[in-house]
Amino acid sequence: MPNDALFRPLTFGARILRNRIVMAPMTRRRAPDGIPGQDVAAYYGRRAAGGVGLVISEATYIDHPGAGCYENVPNFFGSAALAGWRAVLNAVHHAGACMIPQLWHVGSYRRLGMAPDAAAPGFGPMAITDDGVERVRAITERDVEEIAASYARGAAAALTLGFDGVAVHGAHGYLADQFLWKKTNTRQDALGGDLTARCRFAAAIIAAIRAAVACPVENLECTDVPGQALDYAAINHAKTATAKSR
Repeated sequence: MPNDALFRPLTFGARILRNRIVMAPMTRRRAPDGIPGQDVAAYYGRRAAGGVGLVISEATYIDHPGAGCYENVPNFFGSAALAGWRAVLNAVHHAGACMIPQLWHVGSYRRLGMAPDAAAPGFGPMAITDDGVERVRAITERDVEEIAASYARGAAAALTLGFDGVAVHGAHGYLADQFLWKKTNTRQDALGGDLTARCRFAAAIIAAIRAAVACPVENLECTDVPGQALDYAAINHAKTATAKSR
């Protein structure tokens, strides 16, 4: 591909990106109490002013009670946090770039007793116990519906604020990714087993978003899990399954 192709405009849903350079999502943890402040708006505004066509935000927590486990990560729910994101988006748009938020659920990285709600367990494909106490709960079909609905609410909030689409964090061993791998998902029900079953959770998230809003959804970001061989078949199958949810 000629180098000048990077600088050509690109259709992105209903938007036109000024070029094909995308700022990748990078965790920052600069949002006390989950609220992005003016420093966050200035940070993203500077990146947009640098000339990228599209900015993908750092990972942001959806409103499901088990979504988070790290401090100072921005929320993508609640009036104060969303007001902060509006200011971020305004700074990015003012500099001529488009922006989408990356919606996030950490899954079984969370353990019962962690902030912000010590009573909320982690949620994952498999239950995890410690000294006889269940720290991570095996997700049920009802949980799938509730978590997918939480992602959909985040997407709806993004479109209400004026974001140009949404991204779903499906990598790095977090919740959606945990369902894709044989070593982290040994279930033998509708959510585990063969490739199709292991992709159902991710597909349910994308389907819920697309049922709630009409917007571009970035391809599910899938990578390897530390210490595991990269399963390209699972990754490709997940992308195909989410594409079919259109």
